[in-house]
Amino acid sequence: MSSLIGLLVAIVLVGIPVWRILTRLGLSPWFTILAFIPVLNIISLRLLSYANWPGQRASAQAPTV
Repeated sequence: MSSLIGLLVAIVLVGIPVWRILTRLGLSPWFTILAFIPVLNIISLRLLSYANWPGQRASAQAPTV
């Protein structure tokens, strides 16, 4: 029973923020599953850190006056 509670706490503390970040990036929120797989979470975090964020795209396209 305590492992089930631990799983639910992990989903809330890790899964929901990752889900929201991925949707803001325009990626599929199903990639949240990668956050719970031991080696793939590090690889996906590294790839995510080099992704083009929407704020960066908007500032790169903004005209300078």
